[in-house]
Amino acid sequence: RFKKEKFKKLYEDGLLYRGEKMVNWDPMIRSAISDLEVAEKEVEGHLWYIKYMLEDSSEFIEVATTRPETIFGDTAVAVHPDDKRYKRFVGRNVIVPLTERVIPVIADKYADPRKGSGAVKITPAHDFNDFEVGKRHKLPVIDIMNANGELNNNVPDIFQRLDRFEARKLVIDLLEKKELL
Repeated sequence: RFKKEKFKKLYEDGLLYRGEKMVNWDPMIRSAISDLEVAEKEVEGHLWYIKYMLEDSSEFIEVATTRPETIFGDTAVAVHPDDKRYKRFVGRNVIVPLTERVIPVIADKYADPRKGSGAVKITPAHDFNDFEVGKRHKLPVIDIMNANGELNNNVPDIFQRLDRFEARKLVIDLLEKKELL
């Protein structure tokens, strides 16, 4: 009881707060993992290039990603403010593939013109860097996965309850069929 009272007092004095923060989540053990316990290592991966169609246009921005299954949590597409290829798109909207949801194109120095296509999808609920970009631009956070790594009810019905790797395969298949990959 003493600990709870101390905690409450610290909170009331403004020395503690509750806020949203990204954590390392392990869907196998269903627990957060300390940053100290995470061993970062580079692995061979694959980049998929996805067309995000501009709203009310036949133009598109091509976005490179290693995790296409997270598109349902995208809340912006970012381009570097000095990248001349994309300047004319900043402030416009694109449509999240496989959905009808519209998101803004924003300028942020996080987007690296030398990586991928130079345009990056921003998924604040599922990437530490994207979370920070989201905070800077006051973007919504859409969590699309449940505790065991399956897609939740924030995605189209066909993807709900699919394991993230199964969802990835289906997303890629549908993007190919719609000629967006």
